[in-house]
Amino acid sequence: KAVVSTQSTGLSESDKTSFLFLSSLPPQLYPDLVKTALSQLLSNKQNSKVIYSAASKLKVEVSNLTAALDVLSQCFINSARRNLTPEDLTTSLTACGVEDSMVTCLVNSYTDNRSILVDIVRRSAVQSPEYRSMEWRLECQLSSRSLHNTVTPNVLTRWRLSDPQSKNLETKDTYLNCDVNTLQHITESLRAAQLELDTFHARKMCRNLARIG
Repeated sequence: KAVVSTQSTGLSESDKTSFLFLSSLPPQLYPDLVKTALSQLLSNKQNSKVIYSAASKLKVEVSNLTAALDVLSQCFINSARRNLTPEDLTTSLTACGVEDSMVTCLVNSYTDNRSILVDIVRRSAVQSPEYRSMEWRLECQLSSRSLHNTVTPNVLTRWRLSDPQSKNLETKDTYLNCDVNTLQHITESLRAAQLELDTFHARKMCRNLARIG
């Protein structure tokens, strides 16, 4: 029933199982589940006693219930990070096939606590240079005195970045010159890091870091 691959909420295919698990539970339990997920997000800790008790009463695996609550918490954080309106969140979740009762509970709770969630995201944001533009140029050394009939390509890039800590968001240019093999390695490393952010462990660390300070 639930397919949760959407850019708006930031939920991935790996969360599909958790929403399918939630849809198998009685709808009257949705408000309590959403409330528990929000509570553990705001307090930055899981109430193991409540989770174990609920899992026992529902006769489900604790790990499944824990993962489902983490997905709900992540939905709150990603929605606040993108500053979604309640209407945007409703449209996004409905398009993903999430149960109507669950959509209503999530949206109502998000609306009531939106300012708090946005503040959590704002305080956890890393003040790093922001991307403005990028230009690139391919340079090739066709030959040299020592090496004949060779081609050595290099890619020169100019990154224009703004300093978020400056008053007028002043920009500066940063140059990067590398060979094609190095550029390919950088690209593969960035892709691997992007995939790593989608893991359960990485999402848990991000939630913990969100509460620091």
